[in-house]
Amino acid sequence: LPGTDRQYLAILDAIGAAVWRCDAARPIPTSWPPEQILEELHAAGRVGYTNVAHARLHRYASPAEMIGVGRAVFAPPVTRQDLQHFQRFVAKGFRLAGVVLRTTDRERRVCFLRATWIGVIDDDHLVAMWTILEDLTAERELEQRVTAAGRGRDDAIIGESPAIAQVLALVGQVAETEATVLIRGETGTGKELIARAIHQQSRRHTKPLITVNCGAISPTLVESELFGHEKGAFTGALARKVGRFELADGGTLFLDEIGDLPLDLQVKLLRVLQEGELMRVGGTQAVKVDVRVIAATHRDLPAMVQRGEFRQDLYYRLNVFPILSPPLRDRPSDIPLLVRHFAAYYAARMNKTIATIPERVLDRLTSYPWPGNIRELANLVERSVIVSQGDTLQLAEWVTGQYRPVVTPSDGAHLPSSRALLDVEREHIRGMLVRTGWKVSGTGGAAEALGLKPTTLEARMKKLGITRPGR
Repeated sequence: LPGTDRQYLAILDAIGAAVWRCDAARPIPTSWPPEQILEELHAAGRVGYTNVAHARLHRYASPAEMIGVGRAVFAPPVTRQDLQHFQRFVAKGFRLAGVVLRTTDRERRVCFLRATWIGVIDDDHLVAMWTILEDLTAERELEQRVTAAGRGRDDAIIGESPAIAQVLALVGQVAETEATVLIRGETGTGKELIARAIHQQSRRHTKPLITVNCGAISPTLVESELFGHEKGAFTGALARKVGRFELADGGTLFLDEIGDLPLDLQVKLLRVLQEGELMRVGGTQAVKVDVRVIAATHRDLPAMVQRGEFRQDLYYRLNVFPILSPPLRDRPSDIPLLVRHFAAYYAARMNKTIATIPERVLDRLTSYPWPGNIRELANLVERSVIVSQGDTLQLAEWVTGQYRPVVTPSDGAHLPSSRALLDVEREHIRGMLVRTGWKVSGTGGAAEALGLKPTTLEARMKKLGITRPGR
């Protein structure tokens, strides 16, 4: 669009509208709701009229201070043909609720606005434009707080242990940068929560955080999911598809289980990271993208590099700022906090009240090594809330028998050996397999009950020498 500041066009919200009046009469309102923002731009894109609400939005003392201020929204005169092109552009649904405004004191404010634009045409030229805005910032922020409260389990990093304090410190250091982050840790330790915390504390927090689990997508579809495809690129490609990188443009892309990405796609991912552009499947033109990448894996990537299963150059490109997500057994002091958090969360979802968690329950849960980490703990607490009668948390009967107390340093004794921990883990997994009829995957299987991926559980069974009797 000639002379148009595209960033300012982003104020058009999902329910905004474009209204075009083809006459020279200035549509000055006789009365106007004080909460609605009004602005007239004319001549060379300067403010000709505004109201108190608009001046307040930009932190001006009065509307008079804004008269004559340059606003690079458009540069009249614009022809009717340009106007029609602009109208088609708006009709495509280009929308973004968050707008960063700079005020008189150079403060950066994020606002959520809804806009209606009125074009004033004289002799086939656009001579003025009225912008009618509604400031929905307070409503949107309230909505976000309510949503975050409802998703408390997903968004909160719970813990006060030294291990989790170190993670939070690293998040604070890297969030404001554009550095690529590689989060390592066992399955179920909350790697996605760390990625979300980095995004929320970054300059990109008003833009989307797009998550891709590289291990959950068929290898034949990963490229299309990441980079998109053109119509007719392959059988079944009936229309152009925008990939996850383009959806995350301006924001953050979280690539979970990056170690499962096929080797041929690792090359293409490296190019996107280095050049900031991608090629859709079946496409002929490069597409520029501005995306920050956060990757995560439970695999040993250096060992995979040595075996030729992961590209060394991609590993170095991802490992700019490594963060280790600690296993739950390394932060036992956080277990009581997590138990109370999950108990309150699931009780609220089930319209129950859990007011008391006995110390013997917390002691028992704290002494267990948790091979499935936080995911396993959350599943256990959910089952316990289901079976609890009254306002006291009770461990489910079919769960309590599988725990064997593990001596902790607070008992004044030595920690158990790694062999003892393996024995506890072996007994725990075998007990769950017996209870599920040796069903490993699927609904009601041992993997679901333990909060593990089926492939992870199978790997642990192989390592621990667990086999079904009679085989």
